[in-house]
Amino acid sequence: MRAEHIKFTRKNPITGRSHRGQRDIQYAAVDEVVLRVTHFHSGPQPVRIEFADEHLSAAGLQKWSHSWYRHTHGTDSFDTARTWMAEYFRSQESAELLAHYEQAVETWQMLDVDSAKVPAPYRIVELHHDHYLAVANNPRPLLWQHSNLAWEDRTPRVGGTSILAEANRHSPSRDGADYTGWIVSSDGGRSYSDPISRKPDALAYLRVIADQNVPAAKDNR
Repeated sequence: MRAEHIKFTRKNPITGRSHRGQRDIQYAAVDEVVLRVTHFHSGPQPVRIEFADEHLSAAGLQKWSHSWYRHTHGTDSFDTARTWMAEYFRSQESAELLAHYEQAVETWQMLDVDSAKVPAPYRIVELHHDHYLAVANNPRPLLWQHSNLAWEDRTPRVGGTSILAEANRHSPSRDGADYTGWIVSSDGGRSYSDPISRKPDALAYLRVIADQNVPAAKDNR
C-alpha cells in the first residue's frame, strides 16, 4: 500500500467513532488492519503507531494489554508515520521483521470483539484508486488456528482471511487484460464477477458480495 493512498481519519474505521480527548488521535486503515496514530507533542518520538483496540471486548482488551505486539512503532510526525506504514509495516525487506508484523496482525485479528462497539460488519479499504477491499470488522469467525503450523514461539499460525470481497480494475495498459473494467472477487479469487464498466457500480456490487460473505450471527464467537 503506497503512502499517498493511506488516509488519516478522526473516526475509527471499525467503530465509526472519534476519540474525544486532549491528545491528537487519528486512524488509518492499512490493508487488513486499522492503526491508531497518537501525537503526544513531546519527547524525541512524540507520535506512536499502534493497532486500534477500541472495538475489543473486555476479554479482548485484557489479552491485548499483555501482548508483546500491542505497541508498534514511534516516530516524529504524522507524515513519517504514513511513510512507515507504507514502507516498513509488513515490509518484505527483512524476513524476521515481516514475521514479527505478520504475527502481530494474526494476534490482533484473533482478539475478541465487542459487537456493540461495531456498527457495521465490514469496512471498505481503498488500497489505491483501482483496488478496494471489503474487510470484516470482526474477523474471528472467518479465521482458524492451524494444528500443524506455528511461529517460533509455538503460537499457532492463523488460516483464513478477513477479506470478504475485493474489487480490481483491469485494462490492456494496466495489466494486459483484453477488456477494460472492474472485477469483483471473493474466496481468494475463486469466485468473480463479469467485467463491470463503471466504478460506482463495481463498488456497489463489492458491498453486495461482502454482505453475502459476512458470517451468520450463529457463527460469531
